[in-house]
Amino acid sequence: MPINKLFGGSIQVMHQALNVRNERQGLIQSNIANLETPGYKMQDFDFQRVMERVMSGQAPLARTNPRHLAIDQVEMARVSQFRGEERPVDLDEEMLKLSENQLMYQVASQLISKRFEGLRHVIDEGAK
Repeated sequence: MPINKLFGGSIQVMHQALNVRNERQGLIQSNIANLETPGYKMQDFDFQRVMERVMSGQAPLARTNPRHLAIDQVEMARVSQFRGEERPVDLDEEMLKLSENQLMYQVASQLISKRFEGLRHVIDEGAK
């Protein structure tokens, strides 16, 4: 039985959430790094919309030939939902987004960890 079916698909959802959170983390860090770059405008994307697109499998590009390169779903969903606001970077706002994103990443990774700890417990107790 595939591991994803064992947990009712929740592992796949959390895996994708971690990927999207990781992408957003890099974008926020880029905003902070370019805080004093002349002409740089804040960049971000809506996590919920990107997750919806990733989980539904909607992608703006389709592989029409098996020899075409595969496109990462997270990257395509992020790019299609990318919003570049025409305003400078606000350090306080970016630090808040960074903290929130890190916290949500930790929550998702702990949920995955707990699922596997429960499975390990069942296997260990069943072996006795």
